[in-house]
Amino acid sequence: MTEIRKLTAQDIIQLKKIHTVVYNQRRDYSTEENQKTDPLDHPADWAWGVFEKSKLLAGMFEVDYLMRFDGHSVKMSGISGVGTLPEARKGGHIRHIFEKLLPQAREKGVVFSNLCPFSHDFYRKFGYEIACARKNLTIPTGDLSEIKPTGQFIHILPGDDTSLLAQVHSAYISNINHGIHRDYWPDSRAWKLFTREDPYTSGTYLYLWKDENGDARSYIKYKDIMEDGEHNMSVTELAFIDKKGLYGALGIIGGLSAQFENFKWMMPTFLDASDFLGDAWSLEQKINPRDMTRVVNVKTALELMRRPKNEGEYVIEVEDENITANSGKYLVQFGAREAKVSMTKKNADISCGILTLSQLVTGYRSLENALYSRREGLEVHGNLETLKAVFTERPQHITEYF
Repeated sequence: MTEIRKLTAQDIIQLKKIHTVVYNQRRDYSTEENQKTDPLDHPADWAWGVFEKSKLLAGMFEVDYLMRFDGHSVKMSGISGVGTLPEARKGGHIRHIFEKLLPQAREKGVVFSNLCPFSHDFYRKFGYEIACARKNLTIPTGDLSEIKPTGQFIHILPGDDTSLLAQVHSAYISNINHGIHRDYWPDSRAWKLFTREDPYTSGTYLYLWKDENGDARSYIKYKDIMEDGEHNMSVTELAFIDKKGLYGALGIIGGLSAQFENFKWMMPTFLDASDFLGDAWSLEQKINPRDMTRVVNVKTALELMRRPKNEGEYVIEVEDENITANSGKYLVQFGAREAKVSMTKKNADISCGILTLSQLVTGYRSLENALYSRREGLEVHGNLETLKAVFTERPQHITEYF
C-alpha cells in the first residue's frame, strides 16, 4: 500500500540516501557520525515522501520561505531535493506528492511556489513556468580596474555579527519580486547558513562594504573557482541598497586582477553589465532562463500585484489543473489604494492557464511579450489598454539557491 505523508526525523536519513543516488553523490552512511542531523538542516516536517511497506521511494522538501512580491511579503513554498529511486521511477510518485502538497499549501496561506528544475517541461505538468532569468556574466578582472575601491571592506567570518548584512539584504530585496527574506527563519538560521563557510578551507569570501561615512551599503560573496587551470572570482551573491553600494562592492575586483583571471557573476537581469566597463568588448554574457514559479493562490496574487495609479477593472479567466480552487473568472477592480478581487460570471477580458498567469503576475514578462509565446492558452478578448497597463515587466530575481 502506498502512503504519501510528511517525513519525520527518523525518515530523513532515507531521503538523504535517495539524494546520494539521484544526484550522483557519495557518502558513507554506515558510521554514526554521518547519520547525525545538522542543526542547520531543514526541519524534517518540511519534507514529503512516498512510502511502500515503510520504504521511502521518492521525496522532496517544501521549504518555508517569505518572498517579496510587488512591495509585499508573502508566503512561498520552495521545492528542492526532489528525487525518486531508480527502481521506482515512472510510477508517478512526484505527481502524487504535488497533488497533496499544492492544495494544502494554498490552504495554509502560501501564495507562490518556486523551484530550480532539472527539466522545465517536467515541472510544467504541475503548473510551474519560467519566471526568473539570470545573466551569466564573465569579465576579465583587469578590465574592472576603472572602478576604484573606496570606503571600507570588512571581511565577514563564520560566527561574526550579521546584522549589517541583514540590513543591506532587506533593502536590496524590497522592490525585487522573488527576493527572499533571511530574517524569516528563527535563530538567524538563514544567516548562519549563508556565513558558515570557512574561507581558508573553502575559498569562499564575504566582504561587507561601508561608505566613507561608515554606512553599510553592500556586500559581496565570491568563491575561487578553477577553470582550465585558471583562478576565477565567481560571485555567489552581491547585494546593494543603491547605485553607490553596487559600485562600492565592485571596487574590490580590480585589485584582485593578479589573483583572478576573470570575474563571473550570475547577475540579475535588471542590471546592465556594460555599465561596469569603458570598452565593453571583453564582456561575455548569456541569459539563462533558470528558475520557475507558480501561483498557488490566484485571488491573493491578483489582490497584491502592482496596479496602475488610476482606477479601472478587468475580468480574467484562469484554468489551473493542479489546484482546482484557483480555476474560474475573477473581477479585479483597482484604484490608487487597493484592488478588490471577486468571482464573477461576466465575460472575460483575458483568459489563460496557470503557466502564463504565473509569468504575468510576477512581472517576468509583459502582456505584449507573452502574446508572442508559441504556448497555447493566452487569449485577449477586450479591454486591451487596461490589461497592458496591469501586466507589466518588473524587476525579479530569486535570491536563494534551493
